[in-house]
Amino acid sequence: MKLNKYLQLHIIIFLWGFTPVLGKLITLNSYDLVWYRLLFASISLYAFMLWKNVNLKTDAKALIEISLMGVVVGAHWFFFYHAIKVSNVSMALAGFSTITLFASLLQPILLKKKFFWGDLIYGLTIALGLTIILQFEGFYVMGVIYGILAAFTGALFGVYNGKLIAQHEASKITLIEFLIAFIFITVLKIIMQNEPSFIPLPVSSDLIYLAFLSIFCTTLAFTWSIEILKDFSPLTVIITNNLEPIYGVAFSLLLFGESEVMSAGFYVGALVILLSVFTYPYVQQKFLKV
Repeated sequence: MKLNKYLQLHIIIFLWGFTPVLGKLITLNSYDLVWYRLLFASISLYAFMLWKNVNLKTDAKALIEISLMGVVVGAHWFFFYHAIKVSNVSMALAGFSTITLFASLLQPILLKKKFFWGDLIYGLTIALGLTIILQFEGFYVMGVIYGILAAFTGALFGVYNGKLIAQHEASKITLIEFLIAFIFITVLKIIMQNEPSFIPLPVSSDLIYLAFLSIFCTTLAFTWSIEILKDFSPLTVIITNNLEPIYGVAFSLLLFGESEVMSAGFYVGALVILLSVFTYPYVQQKFLKV
């Protein structure tokens, strides 16, 4: 059963590996991309929940908690795609790889779990990989900064959803977070942008990419990732999620070629991150007996 759950987790991460590539392929800016992603994802998830006859009622306290995480989700996706737009996929994902460091610090605080020294060591090791990358790719610094902001917000809602799933259904958590994130991005766009056309209509190719991004990489993968928190700690999911940058860089190299080719130092840093991801489950199992 555990092997089956790990396989499910890796399918989720594989789907997320497409998100940075789609972010670069879609011609919309960061605000509009996230706005459409949340709109399509919310509609598709709501239709699924109606079909499954899921009870949408929730109490006020839970609604406030989930709504706060919805704001964090909206901020996370904006930072993530803005990192790609101001640099490239590889550097945005390098910054995003610090998600483990943030999660290792947030999980004991938010979930009242015992601190495991290995979590911090692995988080610092991944940060070391990022430092190596920046030594050779410093001119993409803004992409890395926004990537790090995406990592912090991703770790925050990723860990806190581990608390919410103990009391609420995954699809309900996801829908509320998406709707609040949609409202947050709409308000942010009104404040930050002054354009004659509030929301530009996407071109036909963008619609295809947005549909795949919203239905498979968002509605399916996001809801599934919350559901799987019943079997794994948020940190284990987030540690494994460091494969997303590896998948994303690989897909980007295949699709975009030279614009994503980085220096040798970048790949040394990426190797440090990759080794951390693959050895973490063994170390965790050995020392925590999970």
